[in-house]
Amino acid sequence: MKLTLRTTPLLIAAMVLPTLALGNTNRVVLRVNDRIATTYDYQVRRAASVKSIRDSPSLTEEQKQEYLSRVGEETMSTLFEELLLLSRADQLGIEMPRSAIDQAIQEAKDSMGIETQEDFQAALRSSGMTMQELRDQYRRNMTMRQVMGRDVRARAALEEEDLRRYYQSHSEEFEVPERLHLEEIVVLESTSMGTAEMASLAQEIREKYLAGTALAELADTYAADGLTAGPFDLGWVEVGDLDRDLEEAVWQLSPGEMGEPVMARGGLHLLAVLERQEATLRPFSEVQEEIAAKERDRRFAEEVQSYMAELEAKSYIVANPPPEAAGFRAAPPSPTLDPLEALEEAATDSAAEESESESGSQPPP
Repeated sequence: MKLTLRTTPLLIAAMVLPTLALGNTNRVVLRVNDRIATTYDYQVRRAASVKSIRDSPSLTEEQKQEYLSRVGEETMSTLFEELLLLSRADQLGIEMPRSAIDQAIQEAKDSMGIETQEDFQAALRSSGMTMQELRDQYRRNMTMRQVMGRDVRARAALEEEDLRRYYQSHSEEFEVPERLHLEEIVVLESTSMGTAEMASLAQEIREKYLAGTALAELADTYAADGLTAGPFDLGWVEVGDLDRDLEEAVWQLSPGEMGEPVMARGGLHLLAVLERQEATLRPFSEVQEEIAAKERDRRFAEEVQSYMAELEAKSYIVANPPPEAAGFRAAPPSPTLDPLEALEEAATDSAAEESESESGSQPPP
């Protein structure tokens, strides 16, 4: 499990609740130790999640229906894991200082290019959030991350021996395939030359190249008459990067050699090998940090699962969820958004509207 899935609460564009006849919004639907969630909390999260899913441009209609079918359980699951972590923060005495929250919000504003307070307030209004809602959201998220960092990070620590063991058992991931650095010249198809003449010219160019004439010099000789194009530096290519006929013509050659002409798009192609690099294995020293980052994420995710199960086992829990969320403890994760993503979208929309207003243009119908 990742913090960006279920332990990061949903905060998206419009947080305005629809008109729902769900009775007393102060009814407690979940208690974890001294932390509680009410029907109102559930409604807010559920409404946010529904809008997030419906407005997502990356989901198909089928996927949207799938997520919507379990949105109640997912909402309760998010609340449950949040309360577990916040209750643990209470036990540890973790509190996020105002300065840290201010700094985090400012960094997010900077990354989104929000420069003035007026732009920020406009983005808040467009997203349906108040400043206090945003600050509360950041406080919860940052508190949960700090709990995870304190309790789980050490459990996911890696030794160099672990990294070397991964390197040895996954060596195929670090293989650099054989590759060639190629240069090309093309004898162009034209009405001035027939097939036989093109083939003759291509062989002439190849023979002169193999005799030591530079490809650039050959290109200057024939390009003036419109007979050739190039030379083109194709850079480094691997098996599969070229058309099969071109690859077969050149792959077994050594640097300084040129393959037989191959008919392809535009004419007869002549490929010369400038450099050859045999297949190699990247050394451990080069990939150590790459492995560490990958393995830390994997091990952290595993440890989080165990950690959350331990918290649940040690906590006093009373659950009275709405019927649609009754199976929330088995709910799989669903997509969520970063807390300020709504502001970013709102800021972008606001800037676009301002630009249209200044230019006098009208939005399309």
